[in-house]
Amino acid sequence: MIIQSEKVMTKQQHQNGVDSQEVKHLFGVRYSHQIGAFHHSMKGKFPNGLAEAIKIRQISQAALAEAAGTSQQQIGKLVNGEREMTALWADKLAGPLGTSPEALVFPGLRRTRVPLVSWVSAGKMGQQDGVRRADVKKYVMAPDLPRGDWIVLEVQGDSMDRIAPDGSLIFVNIADQEPVNDKFYVFHAADTGDTTFKRYRHGPPPRLQPYSTNPDHETIQATEGLGVIGRVGRVLTNLS
Repeated sequence: MIIQSEKVMTKQQHQNGVDSQEVKHLFGVRYSHQIGAFHHSMKGKFPNGLAEAIKIRQISQAALAEAAGTSQQQIGKLVNGEREMTALWADKLAGPLGTSPEALVFPGLRRTRVPLVSWVSAGKMGQQDGVRRADVKKYVMAPDLPRGDWIVLEVQGDSMDRIAPDGSLIFVNIADQEPVNDKFYVFHAADTGDTTFKRYRHGPPPRLQPYSTNPDHETIQATEGLGVIGRVGRVLTNLS
């Protein structure tokens, strides 16, 4: 339609003494303006945390592109929000920027530094006030945890593998120690010193139930010496 209108207007304007080049110039300005408006509207369409991460890292877009194996043009599009920050892009860029993929995809995400402790250390919390520095094996960054006093434990075995396979991480709120039916907790037996992760079922009698694909695991009846370390609020599993 634009080309047809240009021919008509060119003929009419030529008859009226207006040079056809001037008409083409006018159409060119109009077309360029439309393209510019479209290009501008794409900016900010896909907001992400890349620009802030680049600023904190004090790295140039060119250096980041080289480290990530891409072009500076692609980095520029991501910075301007013209291209979506997919999980693939986030994984490529997080390493060179010294940040996490989650921080690039969700820039407003609140992250909490949570101590990972051993099962033995967790069991000692009934006799001590909170987590001691000597108990901490390392720290795990967790996005958007609810309020609480959190620790992380690494799951051992398959007694809870329907929700937490062997090797996965469970986030335990040690400020939440009031057992609720069908919720998941870490328990500690004062008489044996054992610490276990199970689903709580109220009585009579109260019992600790495995949640496993292995039928060999049996339900444990709660005893008087049983204490609650905390409620499990999140499971982190690596799929491989």
